[in-house]
Amino acid sequence: MAKNRGFTAQSIALVAVFAGLIAASTLVPEIALIGGVPITLQTFAIVLTGLVLGPWRALAAVSLYLVLGLAGAPIFANGAAGLAVLTGPTGGYLIGFVAAAVVLGFIAQALAHRGVLARRGVAAGALIAAGLVSIPVVYAFGVPWLAWRTGMPIMPVGCTGLTDPDCVSAVTVGVVPFIPGDIVKVVLAGIVAATIHRAYPGLLGTTRTRAQAASDAPEDEQAAATA
Repeated sequence: MAKNRGFTAQSIALVAVFAGLIAASTLVPEIALIGGVPITLQTFAIVLTGLVLGPWRALAAVSLYLVLGLAGAPIFANGAAGLAVLTGPTGGYLIGFVAAAVVLGFIAQALAHRGVLARRGVAAGALIAAGLVSIPVVYAFGVPWLAWRTGMPIMPVGCTGLTDPDCVSAVTVGVVPFIPGDIVKVVLAGIVAATIHRAYPGLLGTTRTRAQAASDAPEDEQAAATA
């Protein structure tokens, strides 16, 4: 097992590439789900960054993206830029992106060290399950911030249910409509991350020998590997 703790030239390049990917994800037009709820690729890019880069490079990539956006580059959602985005109603989600990327990075790194990402048919499911953790992490920061900046209650009060059209709260406005899209993006990010790790098994500082990889494979694959 090899660990890559320093920021090598490769790490710096990966940080720049994924920061660019996050920025580019905001340029893709929104896709309307059933009911008119918009879905963007920003969350997909954040989840993919954490699952592929590990905690520290993911932290660097998302931080670089935020610094550029706060400095004036129009790379936030809907082409927004500047400090006003951070101090506005959705600023908490940006902070949540940083936290989510780091948390997913640690989980992905742990999976890599245990050899899970080298197992065909298992890696994608494990990374999807890990990616789902990002949803509550992002909302843990975004929802209270949204409530604070808008004056809305965090949870609905005096409503018949979360889908009640007269129900207005940070949860009903800033969470419920986006959960279906979040799940779709996490699934896609997990699949893409598994493909990347299979092609580049040393990205998280863990390399596995042919014999180790074969020991994790199903019996028919082990027989083929030792033939």
